[in-house]
Amino acid sequence: MWKKLIEKFKDLKIGTKIIVCYLIIAVISMSISTLIYQKINARIMTEKVSEMALQTLQTIDANLNLLIYTVNNESKILLSNQGIQEVLASGSEKFNYNNQMKVNRYLTEFIQSNMFISSVYIFDNYGNKFYVDKRTFQVFSIYDVMRSKWYDKLVEAKGGYIIKLTGKELYNKPNERYVSMMRIINDLDTQKPIGTMIINIPEDAIINSFKDIMKDGEAVIQLKDGNYNDIIHSNDLDQYNLDDNFKKLKTGEHFYSIKKVEGKDYITSYLRNSLNWTIVSIVPYQELSKQSNIYKVVLLAMFLFNGILSLSGLIFTSSSITRPIHKLIKSMKGVEKGTFIKVNIATGNDEIGELKNVYNTMIQKIENLIEEIVKEQKIKRKAELDVLQSQIKPHFLYNSFDAISSLALDNRSQEVYQIIKALGNFYRTSLNNGKEVITVEEEVQTVRNYLTIMQIRYDNLFTVDMDIDERVSKYKILKLVLQPLVENSIYHGIKPTGKKGRIFIGAYSKEAYIELIVSDDGIGMDEEKLKSLTKGGTPGIGLRGTIERLNIFYNGKSKFKIDSRLDAGTTVVIYIPIEEVEDYEQ
Repeated sequence: MWKKLIEKFKDLKIGTKIIVCYLIIAVISMSISTLIYQKINARIMTEKVSEMALQTLQTIDANLNLLIYTVNNESKILLSNQGIQEVLASGSEKFNYNNQMKVNRYLTEFIQSNMFISSVYIFDNYGNKFYVDKRTFQVFSIYDVMRSKWYDKLVEAKGGYIIKLTGKELYNKPNERYVSMMRIINDLDTQKPIGTMIINIPEDAIINSFKDIMKDGEAVIQLKDGNYNDIIHSNDLDQYNLDDNFKKLKTGEHFYSIKKVEGKDYITSYLRNSLNWTIVSIVPYQELSKQSNIYKVVLLAMFLFNGILSLSGLIFTSSSITRPIHKLIKSMKGVEKGTFIKVNIATGNDEIGELKNVYNTMIQKIENLIEEIVKEQKIKRKAELDVLQSQIKPHFLYNSFDAISSLALDNRSQEVYQIIKALGNFYRTSLNNGKEVITVEEEVQTVRNYLTIMQIRYDNLFTVDMDIDERVSKYKILKLVLQPLVENSIYHGIKPTGKKGRIFIGAYSKEAYIELIVSDDGIGMDEEKLKSLTKGGTPGIGLRGTIERLNIFYNGKSKFKIDSRLDAGTTVVIYIPIEEVEDYEQ
């Protein structure tokens, strides 16, 4: 159904399309705006309150857990101290001053390095007490610990810790609050109880653990233990009228409520954490008093949204009309530069669609004409290449027979045999079943056969060095590229000097090209002759024919460079592009 509607829309006139698009966008915009406006007032405050309350409680709980975790780790270090272990394990009913001083020294070092611990008390199994207290010394004994309500849980923990509010029950000080971490100390070797440890965490250390949460001193934090006794609280907490429903919370559960106190709105949040403590957070929520401002901002945002959406719709509609026209214009301008590209855009059966179809039909016909011309040019180029190739073969054959004739007149039959065999191998490779393309390796072997002929003919007039990169051996190139260059080095370079010379042949991979080098230390040429040669004024078939063949075969992509000095030799470098070779035999 949607596809049919889209197709019908494409067939509409341009003016009708603009009207339809604008009406659809306006209806959608107003509908969305109305829906958002209705929902935002009902949900934004609830979501904000819930999110802020939960984040505050979770942050406080995380900070408390970190504090307890740190104290727990520090207590493990203390109870595993070898000196304390030895004193507790060897305890007796008699007071031992040396043991007392030894343990107290360990405790002093421990408590000085832990600012969040106010005191540490350790008892051995005989009631001997070892302690360090930064504040007021607490008068109590191991028997007071054993008579407490939570002692059974301490024993059941088997070395694990329990945390209790101990001011009233242990120290008999109802108005003072001490959060104590207690654990049985076991012998590290036998795991039998050898003592009891009590570490007291002061109220200010707990407050400092979530100090950053108190915004400008207005936030109120309260902690209640499992019996709902205050661990910490503010003096003026009664005015906030806490909800007794927090006593029904289970571990991990939380809820919040919003109450007004002295004209201000407050979020009161409750969370029961893993220690069975209840965390109460009372935070002023000033954003509630700015509700009217929020509505104004929302209304303004809606107007802006509608305006932007409407503008976007008009721009889109205009673009859908002008974009294909611009593409048509761009393609038509490309024709001036010789670029023929069809316009590929989705259109219907409107005016633009008809214009696109007519233009693409014209481009297709032009491309067909160009393709026919290219084919004709390829045939012509192939014919030119065949003519040049046919000139090279008789030229080389003539020179070879000249060499064989000279050897035969000198009665050098063995060398005549060798040169004829090399000549046969040379033509076997060069003919290559009529194909014009061979591998670099085959081209090098053709040159070797040619050099065998020439070294016999001229009685080792020259030496040859080769450096062929194995990476280029399997690349295919036009055949008989190196041989004419080597022939020039012999006839026009070394032979005129009348003395023995050297020829170097190299093949390398240079980025996207195969680099072929033929160099000799022959007679060379002067600057004027070199300049004439590089401009195409070279006589003879060898170098000129090679350059012309490469230009035809590789569509002008091949390059060459000639470097020569009089009496210092000549170097010819040819660069052949590494690419898929076109089959010219088709």
